[in-house]
Amino acid sequence: MKKFEFHLEKLLTYKDQTLDSELMTLAVLNSHLSDHQKRLFLLQEEREQYRLEFESEILNRTTPASCRLYAFYDEYIKEQIQQTENDIRNTSLQIDKQVALIKKLKIETKSLEILKAAKLDEYKKEGLKMAERQLDEFVSTARLLKDIV
Repeated sequence: MKKFEFHLEKLLTYKDQTLDSELMTLAVLNSHLSDHQKRLFLLQEEREQYRLEFESEILNRTTPASCRLYAFYDEYIKEQIQQTENDIRNTSLQIDKQVALIKKLKIETKSLEILKAAKLDEYKKEGLKMAERQLDEFVSTARLLKDIV
């Protein structure tokens, strides 16, 4: 009997490679999201620390210039926080799209694997039937030879 051959093996291999590639892309996106979240946390922490320093400076002595400096710096930090929040939202959207793509690829890959398993089972059953036929032929030939002799 000839060797088992799955005609869609190249497609299955391609889908597996594509799935691996997309999983790597998802990992990179998750890494970016983590970096953005850390940056947001640090910016919020920096803003809070600067606010506390400014409040203690107000108690000691303050000038209009230091108030303006605080206002400008606070505005700058606020813009950085907003930009980082936008980056987090955009990265989260990209992650959602990537997850949907990975789900689709997993479904396609799984259906090809199921098809391959079904074809392999069919191949094995065909092999068993062929072996049964050969055994039946051998037994009947042996009986005929026994009866003849």
